[in-house]
Amino acid sequence: MALLMRSQTVRPVSAVASRRVAVVVRAQAADKPSTNITGKAKLVDVISQEAGLTKEVAAKAFDALIGGIEDAVIKGERVTIVGFGTFEVRERKARQGRNPSTGAVIQIPASKAPAFKASAGWKDAINGKTAAPKAAPAAKPAAAPKAAAPKPAAPKPAQPGPKPGPKK
Repeated sequence: MALLMRSQTVRPVSAVASRRVAVVVRAQAADKPSTNITGKAKLVDVISQEAGLTKEVAAKAFDALIGGIEDAVIKGERVTIVGFGTFEVRERKARQGRNPSTGAVIQIPASKAPAFKASAGWKDAINGKTAAPKAAPAAKPAAAPKAAAPKPAAPKPAQPGPKPGPKK
């Protein structure tokens, strides 16, 4: 404990400990993949590049999408985007809780909260469990002129029935 305390008597030691901690923190950070935070601006950039739109039009499209989802969820509707997930409202029941500072029992009222559930395919993709993507149904080839249907085989000549036995 003396090594990590900051006082005048232990100052050089704490400086060394701080450097060691900083080196450990940097080493741990280097082990983790970089966490790029994607916000609205980056998403608008991607939309504009992928769809060949200006950033202004892409921003309007993004805002319209988010606004539409918000409006539908506020009305109590479920919004499902296939392959991505479902937005919905979940109702929380009234319950008892405790005030953390006093420990007194308090009543927490019922409420509604927005919720999102990711699709199974997206969860699998995140966890690296994706199977080969399903092949899209092949487009039907253009109607080529059909070859003449094969002619049915000629009927076989009637075979004579059983030979009559001796006359009695």
